[in-house]
Amino acid sequence: MEADNPLNNTSSAPGGGLPDPSSMNLNKPKKSRGLIFGIIGAIVFIIIIIVVLAAVSINNSKVKQTDLKKQYDTGFEAGKKEESQANIDAQSKDVRVYKAPSELGNFQVPIPKSWSWAVEAKPKDGTFKGTSDPDYIDLLSDFHKFNMELVRGNYLETIKDYEEDVKSGKYKGSDVTVSGIKGRRYTGTVDSKTNQKVETVVVPLREKTLIFRTDDPDNYSKAFNNILAGVKLNP
Repeated sequence: MEADNPLNNTSSAPGGGLPDPSSMNLNKPKKSRGLIFGIIGAIVFIIIIIVVLAAVSINNSKVKQTDLKKQYDTGFEAGKKEESQANIDAQSKDVRVYKAPSELGNFQVPIPKSWSWAVEAKPKDGTFKGTSDPDYIDLLSDFHKFNMELVRGNYLETIKDYEEDVKSGKYKGSDVTVSGIKGRRYTGTVDSKTNQKVETVVVPLREKTLIFRTDDPDNYSKAFNNILAGVKLNP
């Protein structure tokens, strides 16, 4: 008869024998899907913020560039206008003198040398027309930088319509003196649709009337008045 082997008797092992692995409560670590989604969401949010900030920065840069371009264009145009005005003023002082026939009163008119000068003199009729423009004269146009006309008509009768326009507010009237002879100056808008302005000076010359006009007073008023300052009349 075999003796009992304590190793074969699990019930007799100290502590009740070796534990059953299947009965052990093993807690295996599990990754939280919520945590992962949270991290991904945070990353996406940060990327969106970066993209938005970059877009705002680019837009602000474009706005600044547009503003700078506007400032540059404005400054460039202003400088160009000043340079152009300076050239106009300089040209109006470098002149050649036109002398009218004795039948028309021997008047003299200084015309800028760099300007074209067209004359229609009719001594027998006692009338005269002169037109001048920088570079060339557009004969198809009714608007010129300098016009003058000697008409057979009483001075007071000639200015009557102008004075009516002054009363209506269309023109502004003021006194002027040309070669020692008193006359009238009229400035205003001749065409409200195109905002076409005009500056006209009317003076008596014996039994006739001289009319001077510029159709571009905004740019040529000073040149116009430089010409008038050099006009010589024989009353």
